[in-house]
Amino acid sequence: MSEFQPYFTNDGSVGLYSKNYDDIYHSASGALTEAYEKFIYPINWDILLLHDDIKILDICYGIGYNTKSFLNYIFENKKELIVRKNILKKIFSKNIDVEAIHTDNIIKGLKQIYTETVYTNNIFDNISVTAVDNDEILFGLSPFIKTGLKNFKNESSIIKRQNIEKYFKTKYKNIPKINNLINYQILIKIATKFPEIFQNSTILSILASKRYNKYLINDFKGLINLKLRLSSTRNKLINLHNIYYRYIANRYKRRLEGYNVQDFDFNIVIDDARNIIKNDTNLYNLIFLDAFTHSKCPCLWTYEFFKQLYSLLKNDGMLFTYSSAPQVRSAMKEAGFIIGNIYNQRLNKFQGTVAVKNESLIMYPLSETEIGLLNTKAGIFYRDKNLKAQNEAIINTHKIEVENSNLISSSQYLKSRRNNGL
Repeated sequence: MSEFQPYFTNDGSVGLYSKNYDDIYHSASGALTEAYEKFIYPINWDILLLHDDIKILDICYGIGYNTKSFLNYIFENKKELIVRKNILKKIFSKNIDVEAIHTDNIIKGLKQIYTETVYTNNIFDNISVTAVDNDEILFGLSPFIKTGLKNFKNESSIIKRQNIEKYFKTKYKNIPKINNLINYQILIKIATKFPEIFQNSTILSILASKRYNKYLINDFKGLINLKLRLSSTRNKLINLHNIYYRYIANRYKRRLEGYNVQDFDFNIVIDDARNIIKNDTNLYNLIFLDAFTHSKCPCLWTYEFFKQLYSLLKNDGMLFTYSSAPQVRSAMKEAGFIIGNIYNQRLNKFQGTVAVKNESLIMYPLSETEIGLLNTKAGIFYRDKNLKAQNEAIINTHKIEVENSNLISSSQYLKSRRNNGL
């Protein structure tokens, strides 16, 4: 796929290997599973459900797993979320003081009391997603990507190149899958708002190639092939939105009638994320930061970048990222964020970082050791004063600062704690 090479991750979802960064784009142990565990499950849904309008900033959208997982979670848990939302509204309408509002036992108890008081059948009045990535091809391909495959075979060249074979030993129960209604919605949003994407010769070539058949949804590929045939016959560009509604969308339209979030707003921004956030005036409930690792793409992990993101987050908003690197967390803290861990229940360990403005939203604070690491050389963060420096320049500047620092190294710090029995 352009400079990206697809492979199946261990949960049956598609991952990408980037030739440019010589790195895998998604967790080889499970691309979709990672999206759920690091960006969706950690959301404080009780706080989110108090809002009717939700704004999401998805940085490094890629092929869309984080946004799709959010929408899919709502689709698959609609009834439960509606009841939960109504309970919360009932509590606050009566000014009930419940400090432990987020305790599951309280919610379960209130659910029994207020089962008959449901007064809304919608979860949110409006969901707005701003999806940012600098690769148009990934945007165009995102609605076509398969998930949830049970029997698949990977290309050994990618596995050997990245030494990721060990990840395929993981066994999953309850493997997640994106409902094709989600892909359908995103496809229509893109086709309606940005039809020029489907004039991109690389995207059309990938969709037409038999080589990528196993990674792509056949229904949607047929749509593109139909568009090309009709366009060629009539010697003009046929509107993709109209073609889909006329020929193969009926079953999806019928299924969508049971949902009330189909009118979400989806905004594509193809640009360097730094350029976007400098001029953004929105306030977001959720920010998903899923950039390449800081060692490959430091420009999206700098203090200045996080400082700008801090200004874009609502007071009860949450920022999630897979990274738990000390230099990333240190930059977040310096920018004003309160930071904590993301707990992975399946693996029974902490993975990733949540950053907030309201400390009460932190369920799993950093340990004493993790806080201490922020004050070592490992915690020296990247800098990008004008939010326009090249990655190489940012890395070189950071390297010089670390070399000239008088701070203790992370290894010395950890050794000292071990020697002191900590």
